[in-house]
Amino acid sequence: MDSAFFFYLSAVGYFLAFVFYLLHLIGSPTEQKSGLGIVAVPQPWVLKQTTWGKIATWTTLVTVLIMTVGMVLRILEMHRVSDFWMLPVTNTYETLAFFAWAIPLVYLIFEWRYKMRVVGVFATGLAFLFIALASSPLLSSEVRPLVPALQSYWLVLHVSFTLGGEAFFAVAFGAGALFLWLQRRGGNLQTLKLLDNLGYKAIALGFPLFTLGGLVFGAIWAQHAWGRYWGWDPKETWMLITWFFYALYLHVRVKWGWRDAKTAWLAVLGFAVAMFTWWGVNYLLVGLHSYAG
Repeated sequence: MDSAFFFYLSAVGYFLAFVFYLLHLIGSPTEQKSGLGIVAVPQPWVLKQTTWGKIATWTTLVTVLIMTVGMVLRILEMHRVSDFWMLPVTNTYETLAFFAWAIPLVYLIFEWRYKMRVVGVFATGLAFLFIALASSPLLSSEVRPLVPALQSYWLVLHVSFTLGGEAFFAVAFGAGALFLWLQRRGGNLQTLKLLDNLGYKAIALGFPLFTLGGLVFGAIWAQHAWGRYWGWDPKETWMLITWFFYALYLHVRVKWGWRDAKTAWLAVLGFAVAMFTWWGVNYLLVGLHSYAG
C-alpha cells in the first residue's frame, strides 16, 4: 500500500466526519444531569454535546492518524526517488494533502481546548475538499525526482509554516462563517461571543506561523533558488497582500476594538484572499511559481 491509498481512505473519513459534524450542528443537545439527577443549566449552543458530535470527533481523530500514515509513506517514497529527506510539500498534490492533514489537526486542538464542536463541519468539509481534489484524476500522485530548486530545507520550512498558519486561518474562517450565519438567524449573544473569540485566537496563533513561512523563510528560499530575496513575483506580491490583510484584522481588533460581524467578515474574506494567493496566482497569473502544478 502506498501513500495514495491512505489519502483515498482519508477522503472517505473526512466526508463521514463532515456528515457527523453536520448532524451534530443541526441536532438537539443531550441533556446534562448532575450527580443528583437534576438537569443542569443548558450550555451555550456552540458548546452543546450530542452523540453525533462525539462520533464526529473520533472519526476526525482516526482520519488524521490515517493521513499521518500517508504523509510518512509519502516522505519515504520521495526519499527513494530523490535520496532527499523532506516533507511532501513540493507540488500541488502534496500541498493539498498536507493542508488536508493540517486543518483538522489544528481544529482538534481548538475543539479539545474550547469544547466547541460546531466549527468541525467547516474544518472537515475543507479537508475533504482538498484531499478529494488531490485524489482526483486532475492531479498526478506520481513521485518524481526533485528539481534542484526544490531540494532545499528552506522550501520545507517556507511551505509547511505557511500552510500551518493558513490551517489556523481556516479554523477562523469556519468560526466567522458560522458567526454570520447564526447572527442572521438571531443567535444569542453568548454563542456569538464564543465564536468571535475563537476566530480571533485562531488568527492570532496562525499569523506568526504565516509570517515566518510566507515572508521570512520564503525570502530565504527565494535567495537560495533564484539569487534574490524579493522580486515582486505575483506569488510574493499576493503573499504580502494576504499578510497585510491579517495584520489589518489584528490591528482593528486590538487597537480599534472591532468585534462581531466586522471581524467575522474579515476572517472570511481573509481566507478567500489566502486561497487566491495559493490557487489563483498559480493558475491565473504568470510567475516563477508556475511549476508548482
